[in-house]
Amino acid sequence: MTSATRALIATLTLLPFAGCYDTAALLKARQDSRDLIQMDEVDLGAYRITLPHTLGEATDNLIDFHVFGQVSRGDRQAIDDALRMRGAELRAKMLVEVRAMDPRTFEEAKLTKLRQSIAEVINDTIGRRVVKHVGFYRFSFNTI
Repeated sequence: MTSATRALIATLTLLPFAGCYDTAALLKARQDSRDLIQMDEVDLGAYRITLPHTLGEATDNLIDFHVFGQVSRGDRQAIDDALRMRGAELRAKMLVEVRAMDPRTFEEAKLTKLRQSIAEVINDTIGRRVVKHVGFYRFSFNTI
């Protein structure tokens, strides 16, 4: 068998597999990577929140954090306007949301539920999904 014959057989064998890839997944991965590159960090504020006191206990729980959100550059103006014009409303909703959480939520390593709640509060107030990711400049959860 010559090398040309082997090449022809290999080509014919692999021909049915040519083009077998998930175009939608490739496009989504490309869009996600582009979005991460084109994200801006927006300071969403510093919070110091005391959780509701449990009767019969001598201690309280204090959460102290400074949070930021990642938004696409095109949404930067919308989030800046919302923070400037509706800042008090956002802070009040954030206070209610955080105080309603179970104290064990704040002991989770990645703080996933807290991150999701913060993004939901901001996005629901604005009316669309502007904040894509939430992170913390500082976070502490203490019993006092």
